[in-house]
Amino acid sequence: MQRLFRLLVLGLVLILLAGCGRATSPGAATSITRNHVIGASLLEGSRTGDWPMFGYDPGHTGFVDPLVHPRTIDGKVVWTRRLSSIFSSAVAGLNLLYIASTDGYLYALRQDSGSVVWRAKLSNSLSDATPALEGQALFVAMYSKAIAAFDAETGQLYWSFSVGEKIQAPPVVVGRRVYVASLSHLWVLDAASGQVIWAFKHGTSGWPSTGSPAIMGNAIYIGLGTGTQLWALNLADGHILWSFDTGDRITSSPLVQGNTVYIATWRGKIFALNRNSGQMRWVYLLNTVRNQNVVDGVGGSMALANNRLYVGDYRGSILCIDALHGRLIWRFATGAQVLATPVVAGGRIYIGSGDGFFYALDSKTGRPTWRYATGEIRGSASLANGRLYVGSLDGMVYAFR
Repeated sequence: MQRLFRLLVLGLVLILLAGCGRATSPGAATSITRNHVIGASLLEGSRTGDWPMFGYDPGHTGFVDPLVHPRTIDGKVVWTRRLSSIFSSAVAGLNLLYIASTDGYLYALRQDSGSVVWRAKLSNSLSDATPALEGQALFVAMYSKAIAAFDAETGQLYWSFSVGEKIQAPPVVVGRRVYVASLSHLWVLDAASGQVIWAFKHGTSGWPSTGSPAIMGNAIYIGLGTGTQLWALNLADGHILWSFDTGDRITSSPLVQGNTVYIATWRGKIFALNRNSGQMRWVYLLNTVRNQNVVDGVGGSMALANNRLYVGDYRGSILCIDALHGRLIWRFATGAQVLATPVVAGGRIYIGSGDGFFYALDSKTGRPTWRYATGEIRGSASLANGRLYVGSLDGMVYAFR
């Protein structure tokens, strides 16, 4: 009886621990298909002028330095390419543009003409699969529950790894490692082989993670599923450095620059945290009026440049917030909700709205310098080699000069 009692107690302890955040080994539900191992020379990193991942860099600042891109985009369309409805953001490199469509394919388009070089079947049910580019390898969600590596020039599949949970967040590739968030896990894979290096699990339910992990120094920052906690994990082994409870579902990708990490939530809280300790520096509340009929919030991610934070909200506004003190600098109203993510370059903010227009705003004043009717936009634009690229729910990819 004593032996049976001890076994029952042990089983109860294991159940209680199952919901706690921790670094783990891959479970039985995961599997890897090794078609090819990617050679080290093919993982040499991106070139100046590329847009290799969501948010441009591992911190997701969305800011392109004037030394890299000194000119403004004038709003003239160079080419368009019709696919099916597009929820994903594009990445760019190797003179190609990579973007997924709801027809279930990942496309590689020529940057100068928009012609299709190759396409790969992803078979995602609703493809907002934004890829990440490292050297000549492209990493993207496939079959909704796997991460796959392709030859970026030919579309040949190198390997795929099934996580057993839906993937909705864009992957990040840094230092020959692939970082991808699913419903309740953050997975860290070897970019060459797809083998698991470590995985962090936090018990959660509901929608899969929408935010892409952000990386700086020896830490990675992530909010998982419909959870309210932002986790800071050691990059080497996944152990917890700190966590911060926002009290609300985290919808944006973390944005990290310098000693600060920024995060936005579903019901309109924007936090600035000390990235080393998790201590709150400030919080900006979109909902400051009681008993209002519309509850404001953030459905996309943010951009940061020159100590100014840019974000769209459900009410259709694009806001510029003082990143040091959390104070509103300006607000520009579009005609519908803004679920897209901004791009900052050359003194302009480039972002699409649910009102069917793509906007270029002056970063200092918020005044529009031009707008173009594209149809509703949900993703982020990408800027590469002097052109701005964005996909729309009307099924078109637009290239601006």
